[in-house]
Amino acid sequence: MRFVNYIIGLLLAAFYTSAPLMANNNKNDEFETLMEKIRNDFAQNPLIDETLNKYDAGKGCFTDVDYSRRDRTNWEPLIHINRLYDFAFAYTNPQNTYYQNEDIYNKIVKGLEYWYERNPHCNNWWYNQIAEPQKIGILLIQMRIGKKQIPSELETKTLQRIRKDGGHPAKWTGANQTDIALHWIYRSCLEKNATDLKTALDNAYSPIEYTVKEGFQHDNSYFQHGVQLYIGGYGDEILKGITQVAMYTQGTQYALSAEKIRILSKFMRGTYYQTIRGKHMLFDVLGRGISRKNITDKSATTLFAKRMIVLDPEHTDEYKAIISRLKGEQPADYKLQPLHTHYFRGDYTLHVRPGYTFDVRMVSTRTMRCEYGNGENLKTYFMSDGCTNIATQGNEYANILPVWNWCRIPGTTAPQLDTIPMAASDWQTRGTSTFAGGVSDSIYGVSAYAYTDNYAGVNTGAKKAWFFFDNEVVCLGAGINSTSHAPIYTTINQCLLNDKNILVSQNKKQTVIKKGEFTYDSPDWALHNGIGYIFPQGGRIYLNNEQQTGSWYDINHTESKEMQHREVFTLGFDHGTTPHNATYAYIIAPGITSAQQMDAYNKKSPVEILVNTDSMQIVRHKKLNIWQMVFYREGTFTHKEMTVKVDKACTLMLKGSRRDNAELHIADPAQKQSRIKVDVCIPKISKDTRSILCDFENTGIYAGASKKYILYKKQ
Repeated sequence: MRFVNYIIGLLLAAFYTSAPLMANNNKNDEFETLMEKIRNDFAQNPLIDETLNKYDAGKGCFTDVDYSRRDRTNWEPLIHINRLYDFAFAYTNPQNTYYQNEDIYNKIVKGLEYWYERNPHCNNWWYNQIAEPQKIGILLIQMRIGKKQIPSELETKTLQRIRKDGGHPAKWTGANQTDIALHWIYRSCLEKNATDLKTALDNAYSPIEYTVKEGFQHDNSYFQHGVQLYIGGYGDEILKGITQVAMYTQGTQYALSAEKIRILSKFMRGTYYQTIRGKHMLFDVLGRGISRKNITDKSATTLFAKRMIVLDPEHTDEYKAIISRLKGEQPADYKLQPLHTHYFRGDYTLHVRPGYTFDVRMVSTRTMRCEYGNGENLKTYFMSDGCTNIATQGNEYANILPVWNWCRIPGTTAPQLDTIPMAASDWQTRGTSTFAGGVSDSIYGVSAYAYTDNYAGVNTGAKKAWFFFDNEVVCLGAGINSTSHAPIYTTINQCLLNDKNILVSQNKKQTVIKKGEFTYDSPDWALHNGIGYIFPQGGRIYLNNEQQTGSWYDINHTESKEMQHREVFTLGFDHGTTPHNATYAYIIAPGITSAQQMDAYNKKSPVEILVNTDSMQIVRHKKLNIWQMVFYREGTFTHKEMTVKVDKACTLMLKGSRRDNAELHIADPAQKQSRIKVDVCIPKISKDTRSILCDFENTGIYAGASKKYILYKKQ
């Protein structure tokens, strides 16, 4: 298989670089060579018999298309262009039954005339300025190699309209800028317009830079629609467009620069593909696209990785491993390396281990809640409030969304309302927390979220923290208060019932759970689908094991109303109605498959939960000798092995506390850009208190980034 992938890489490279542009010799050759690459990129041999039966030869339209529709999603008139596009490839492909068919040619011409005269318009600008002009541009490029070409007058007026109505890429940002630049490239080649081609390419590559606006962020995350996390969705779109253009210009004067390839490579390898487990992307980085069927399946993104083998050969082995996982040729853990990243710009934490992936999505006054525009993602409200994914194979949440209880999104603490609230704005609603962030050393870390929400009857707050190690994630909640009329639940997980053998241990007695709803008072642990859930501080636990129903239409009005049925596993804490200073604690332990392993882990757990209050949450991992701490305000933590005092809120991590090279890692989730004084005394190393002034002043966009200090240096 490695050899096959190697050959594919060589063929891709040969294909895209076999005809370098001769910019200094013959301008026409530049345009023709680019168009040839574009044709090869979209080459297909379509079946068109069925759609031919729907074509009205007298008018040049299709009888089953309502050209007056202006819907913001699934815009029906675009079907017309998509079908003419297929006709063009049928007409120009020697392998197709309709190759050089005069009747097909006439249908294409008459269809383009009809489109020009009818000039359908969508209420969603994206169709008018991206989808339609891109498809028409490729169609016209393809017809240039036909036995007969599109009449010059028709082609010219069509291109003129694309230029007039298709928008200017410089007026947009991120993926939208690149997508508009693409049809500028198509049109420039057809018109042999060197000036517009340069403008198009400059704009196509312009988004490949770090920005505080929409686009690639300095923490290696991606924003679109304001300061909203969009690693998937618009992240998909920009990678598709940029790698596409980069392959066209590979080996030419317009080739993507080494620095821009570095930025692109870092995002793809360090963020984008890290959020994909097996072939499924974590649901909370997909934006409103989460409400679309099969959206988590990213197997098609092998295309981006294959292109990067050509563009970024230094990391060929990584891309080949990515491709193997996406195609299912290798298991989900294949060649995954331990990684922990807190995205301080995106209020997002990603923890990757070979055996599992765990993430946390938060929102603050610096970022936007997950959107619900265009009638999509209609129940998303709690998605941004400490939502978590727990994935081993990657398919744990595949197409579960229509049947989800959206008050029980994994990781969240929320009232069990009859109707899910909708944020004040469908597109851009900022969060309300001023304390959301985490500290990381790139392998381990702790994240914290001071959740508070008084909107639409939610009226709930909590101090939530996640402590990340190798074989477990410790999840703590404290200061849970609510005046909502509904019971408050903290959901641990709500996923597909992939393993129907659910075990629960209470008072060291194990029970196999049948279908239904169950409640437990302080059970020891639960086990489902190779993931252990441990309750070290007890609590009232609910567990559901039953079929749930719903439709895609319930969450996305562009999708089907057909009822969906899924077997679902749900686990969480019931804090009751109007809780006051309630708490929770649970440990996620992936990779455990039996009751014996659960009991063994529980008996010799390396994790100590030392403090869980609304002022501080502290966990120690004895085996790793790592102390992770969240201070929500100034305070002092005292233990026989150390004392830590801080004068401001922060998250910090102490490593190597038994050695004289102890490290302090610290971050400010409030991003106040001030100095934080930390006093540490570790008697086994020194009886003297070590005072460190952690300076976050003038850190600007890096205000939430982690800093490292050496507490004690070797003599």
